[in-house]
This record gives sequence, C-alpha cells and structure tokens, in this order.
Amino acid sequence: MNPGSIYVGIAVFHGLELVDWGVRSIREKSVQDKAERLKRIMAEMMERDGINCFAIKRIHPARSSENLQAITRSMKEWARKEGMEVHEHSIKEIESSLLSSERRNKQVLMEEGAVRYSFLYPELEKERQNRNPYLVRMFEAVALGMKCLSDMEKAKGRKRISINHEC
Repeated sequence: MNPGSIYVGIAVFHGLELVDWGVRSIREKSVQDKAERLKRIMAEMMERDGINCFAIKRIHPARSSENLQAITRSMKEWARKEGMEVHEHSIKEIESSLLSSERRNKQVLMEEGAVRYSFLYPELEKERQNRNPYLVRMFEAVALGMKCLSDMEKAKGRKRISINHEC
C-alpha cells in the first residue's frame, strides 16, 4: 500500500502473480474516518484475496503531514491486530532494491513494474500523459510488493542454507 490522504495505491500479490492493482480514493474528511475507510478497503481485500501480509511505503516524516503519519500508524497497528506480517520500506529502499544505481527515479520504477507485469504497460502510458501524477501511487505499491517478494525469496534461501548447514 502506498498511503496518501486522498489517494492510496494498492497492489495485491498471490505468490509472484499480481492479481489486483489500482488507486483507491479516500474522500473522508477526518483522520479517523480516513483510517476507517482504509481498514474497510483492507478488510475487503483480506476477505476476497486471503491477504496475510501487509506492506506499506514508509513515508518521509519531513515530507508528510502529521495526519498522514497517524493514518499510516493506524494501518500498521490494524494489520498487526489482524495477524498480518507487516513490512515497511522507504521509496529509496525500494528503488535501490529494484533499480540500477545509474537510474533511480519514479519514472524508471514505474517502467520496471511494467516490464515485470506487461499488462501494466497501458497504465504506464496513461500515467505518462497525466499532467498530475495519479497512477504513480499504484506503481509504487507494485514496486513495494516486488521488493517484499524479493526479500522473502532471499530469506527463504538463507533459511535453506542455515538448515543445510545445521545438518
């Protein structure tokens, strides 16, 4: 999830397969109402898609409001109470994990998502024509999911090595 106070980017994975993606609008006025709306969205996705892991973009404290920070904290607490594993990564961590050091920016990050999931290419073209970034939130959520999947795969490999080492 790429949190925002008006728009939220989402991406749902089953294994390596991206099964749902998009931007959800949050029109509620108060911080509590926004957090409740996000919890309803997540609860629907949990029920529909069987989500057991929650990844959220770490927001930069100097570039975000106290309200957005409160919403983010509320979502992480809620996910933990629901028994989900919670992952949080900054945009810099996501970019450094997925992109070469020569080219690290949001445009290249979106392209990487479209390369991995070619059905997102029309969305990438649409975003390139938008005057105001809109779908970038979704592409960041996809990239966050890709980073988490990569981290989980690396962790599995380390576990296998340690098990073999103990034998």
